[in-house]
Amino acid sequence: MKHPLDKNLRTQILVLPAKHGDSMIIKTFDNLANKFNIVIDGGPPGTFEEILKKELKSIKLINIIILTHIDSDHIGGLIKFVKHASFNPEQVERYWFNSKNIKFITIGENINSGQARTFEELLIDKGNIKEKWTENIFVGSEPKMPDGITIEIVSPSQNILDKLFKKWPDLSDKYNKKLEDIAISSTKLSQIERGTLEKLALADDTPNKSICQDIFNSSSIGFILRTFDTSVLFLGDAHPYFLEKTLASKGYSKDNKLIVDFVKISHHGSKNNTTNKLLDMIDCDKFVISTNGGNSFHTHPDRETIARIIHHPERVKSKYNKKRTIYLNYPIAIIELKAGKFIHNTDMEYGNWKVIENTRVLENE
Repeated sequence: MKHPLDKNLRTQILVLPAKHGDSMIIKTFDNLANKFNIVIDGGPPGTFEEILKKELKSIKLINIIILTHIDSDHIGGLIKFVKHASFNPEQVERYWFNSKNIKFITIGENINSGQARTFEELLIDKGNIKEKWTENIFVGSEPKMPDGITIEIVSPSQNILDKLFKKWPDLSDKYNKKLEDIAISSTKLSQIERGTLEKLALADDTPNKSICQDIFNSSSIGFILRTFDTSVLFLGDAHPYFLEKTLASKGYSKDNKLIVDFVKISHHGSKNNTTNKLLDMIDCDKFVISTNGGNSFHTHPDRETIARIIHHPERVKSKYNKKRTIYLNYPIAIIELKAGKFIHNTDMEYGNWKVIENTRVLENE
């Protein structure tokens, strides 16, 4: 689809190399051909100096900064951005950030909870946020967007946010440990021995944690972005069971699929965040996984996730009639140093699919 005023305009999705985290920038246009820029997460702290700082400097106005949730590999780079001497509050038009008394301090390259200095306080100290702070973003919210751009929220629910806020004080110690960003020096074992992709796609895909047991990731903001030429399902680190429920409530099913051009896969390709049932409800053949292989606590992507993307039941039923592409934002060789070998050459022989590694910019064809 072309822009109504300028056929040369294109939506760009920048998938930044955010280590084991997420950081993406959407550059698009409204119906009047005005630029509209969305920053989604900032990766872990080091992402800011390495790549995000340069990208943000080139953007005159950030229309929305979306912090999907408060894990270090999503919030760290944004805290660095706001704390940097060059931060100009007038550069940011709106913030989307679900939080209640979230406290962080920085120690080296780690984000830790425990001091009375919140992300909100950082923004207040650095500049005026009056009328820029959006109320909680959850399913049922209807964010105001310019003509030609829509955002439909698919995660989280208000109930999940309420649970998050109630549990927050009790989890500070565990969260402090979870946020430690320790480098990995040893090569991980291959994932190939887990089985063929066809076999893994049929294996039990039950997540190892319920929504409430994984409340930080479950509170992730997930949404469908639609512009004049592109539609993307951004899943943050959202829980698959909630996503299944939300899409079903919106009328989507395996017989009435959500049609999008791209899906940003949840939680860096973890097998606990992508189910066959969820994939059966989506009509899309371009999937994005953001990770450099993980950290000392979690490695990703999982071979099981690749298997489900390629061989979930509805795609098998279609006899793989359309070619499917998985985009990785790091070279496979780099990812395998941490996650182990997760794709074998023989995997490519069946299923009508391909992998494009080291992706930096996506545009819809």
